[in-house]
Amino acid sequence: MWYSYCIMKKYNVILLLIDGTRIDRLDKFPIFKRLKEEGCFFSEVIASAPYTLVAMNSIFTGMYGSKNGIDAYHKMFQNPKAGCKTLADYLTENGWYTRGDAMRLSLVSSQGFKKFTSQEDVPDPDFSKIHKEILDETTNEVDGEQPYFLYLHYPKIHHSIKESVFDKYDDFSQEYFENKEENLRNYDEYLKEAADYLDEIYFKNISGKQNNDSIVIIMTDHGMGIGEKVGERAYGSFTYDYTLRTFALFIQPKIFPKGKAINELTRAIDIMPTVLDCLEIPIDQSCLRMQGQSMLNLINQTEQNESNTDEDSEFQKIAYSETGGVNGPWPSPNSPNIKCVRTKKWKLIHNLTPNTWELYNLENDPQELKNMVEEHPVIVTKLKDKLQSIIDDCASD
Repeated sequence: MWYSYCIMKKYNVILLLIDGTRIDRLDKFPIFKRLKEEGCFFSEVIASAPYTLVAMNSIFTGMYGSKNGIDAYHKMFQNPKAGCKTLADYLTENGWYTRGDAMRLSLVSSQGFKKFTSQEDVPDPDFSKIHKEILDETTNEVDGEQPYFLYLHYPKIHHSIKESVFDKYDDFSQEYFENKEENLRNYDEYLKEAADYLDEIYFKNISGKQNNDSIVIIMTDHGMGIGEKVGERAYGSFTYDYTLRTFALFIQPKIFPKGKAINELTRAIDIMPTVLDCLEIPIDQSCLRMQGQSMLNLINQTEQNESNTDEDSEFQKIAYSETGGVNGPWPSPNSPNIKCVRTKKWKLIHNLTPNTWELYNLENDPQELKNMVEEHPVIVTKLKDKLQSIIDDCASD
């Protein structure tokens, strides 16, 4: 076994969130190869929504936005509904010092955090410097007397996209959508800055100093488009994989094998129960039930799962995502109006406003260019049933 259920140590938990990272660009930068060698890399983590507000509150509650109550852009500045216990709640109650630094205070609930800040009013902040200071401040605060949970949100990719794309173009600007190669070059420049940040924060300030005592999680909240689909400049309007397929890297050598890649389908809502599982913190049965599941068992089951060719097994693990754009062709900032489910191979999208359906074979068509909804009625029926089951589950409790 790669991990033990007899972990006695109360590990620190350090979550480094690189907002808006495209998983298909990681290999362009050597630091991500070095990072993958440090821990266990989950390469098929599906975001619950293609924008930060819903994505992060889902990660911190282990449930979809339609269940925790934060499921639309106009739900900012809210805590999850009554009965939701956040990751910070769990850790605070069990003796952890909890500290967060978010992109904006409106986008992530501070529920459960002892200290929660943002750099949104700081002109041109140096996040490497600021987050190093927060890391030092936190370690000094606890002084080895208690473990800590530190959430550090790096938002510069998002900020750069806002300045170079959202402030210049609308969701139908021909100039933007006809220049995908230039858009991608610009994006890679922003990701290079993020790579430099990770080099500074992880390799110079965490690795070697914190590794024995900490679980380090490096991940993103959602991906980022470069104009693949007219109607969506970067994110938030649709539910295609360039914004929904993300990743999570877990680093703690006593729990997660170094250099291991897990390619099974997982979900961002699985992050929280995985952390609780690592720390042996029991789930509070009196609270609203989490929909996420621990990913630890996948470390030992990967070979078995990959050899399973049973057609029905394809539909056992389902990821759900939803959105309602502020802009785009069907704005719906008060409630989600695009909902989708996907397996490792298939994705079904329901665009509620025009009441249209899309089906994609993600193995043969990863760019989601050919809608096959008319060609596979059996697959569509199975996925519609799965979609309705999740919608019903979100409405329960």
